[in-house]
Amino acid sequence: MLFSVLIYASEDFIDAVTPEEHAEIMRHHRAFHEHTKSNKHFAAATKLMSTGTAVTINKESDDYVVTDGPFAETKEQFMGFYLLDCSSLEEAIDAVKLLPLDHGRVEVRPVEYFEGADFKNAERLVIDAS
Repeated sequence: MLFSVLIYASEDFIDAVTPEEHAEIMRHHRAFHEHTKSNKHFAAATKLMSTGTAVTINKESDDYVVTDGPFAETKEQFMGFYLLDCSSLEEAIDAVKLLPLDHGRVEVRPVEYFEGADFKNAERLVIDAS
């Protein structure tokens, strides 16, 4: 079963971390990444760019309205996600406990994929954007 691991945090917090704090956060993500890759649960991961790069699209009557920025009334922003292929919700939750959870929150939600998608047989893709 596929599970999304949605990561939320405050951009202000992320922008203010020291290089040492950033390294510690990334250490947790690398441990999570290696753990999920080694047991073949890893399917995909992305890091979203800052909310200043986002646009929100709404449809009002027959017109599409494009607004700069995300539309969220929260102190935390959606930062990125992992996609895991685990046998149960509990297994996905156990993996998430490797992530740094002291500066935000993580949502785990089952995912369905559309007809034609082939996550089970496709090559796993890892992109290192650093």
